[in-house]
Amino acid sequence: MLEPGTNQHFQKKYPCVLAIGGHDPSGGAGILADAQAMLTLKAWPLTLITALTSQNSHSVVDVYPQNPDAFEDQLETLTADLRPQAVKIGVTGSLAIQQIIGSWLRRNDDIPLILDPVIASTSGKRFLSDEQLYHWQDQLLPRATLVTPNLPELALLVPGKSTTDEKARKLIQTGCRAVLVTGTHAETQAVRNQLYLSLESSVQNSRWPRLPHEYHGSGCTLAAAITALIARGESLEIASQVAQDFTWHSLKQALKLSEGQHLPLRIKDIANV
Repeated sequence: MLEPGTNQHFQKKYPCVLAIGGHDPSGGAGILADAQAMLTLKAWPLTLITALTSQNSHSVVDVYPQNPDAFEDQLETLTADLRPQAVKIGVTGSLAIQQIIGSWLRRNDDIPLILDPVIASTSGKRFLSDEQLYHWQDQLLPRATLVTPNLPELALLVPGKSTTDEKARKLIQTGCRAVLVTGTHAETQAVRNQLYLSLESSVQNSRWPRLPHEYHGSGCTLAAAITALIARGESLEIASQVAQDFTWHSLKQALKLSEGQHLPLRIKDIANV
């Protein structure tokens, strides 16, 4: 009989992926959202919490960063045993935690990194101080395989009156491999997402019918889905397209559990998982 954890078929079918981010008690966003999307797409979620939050489907009230020493111990203990095939980073909690993450990434520079730039909530709560944002751009962004800003996040990362194309390519100039700009905040009939794979390549546009509600956790869902698919060996182009389809359908079947935003339903029929 095989010892627990030695089933090679299972390990190949469910590659480990590391989700680093905040805990949203509503389950709409954050680590719970990441884990749901990753497992549904047949990747095994390893989770590290950078911050606890007071939030619900209406708004984020407060953020309580994790103790940096505890976070570092969890990170080193976990990855000494389970090596992720891809990493997704959302809310980072504090500058000290970002520095710990940056150090770990430098020692594991062959692992694909998906950055979801959670700078502020839709309700206006800031997740990154100016000092954190500078460090994020200087130390994490150049290491990224893909960064997934929406239009407001792109404007914060690249201030000024440049076009979306120009801003996305400026991010690539920092060293990150690719940028996926999501258009959910644009006032257009269809949502247009734009994937930039290099400074020279033409942008890959995807259009999706705009759904009628406000949703909590769409960005987490998309970035987590891409991370899972990259871990399973898909190219950035394929992972981006499949993840967008997965996210759109998760939003289409989203749950209305209160008077707040709809919560994406990322879990498929258990028979198909």
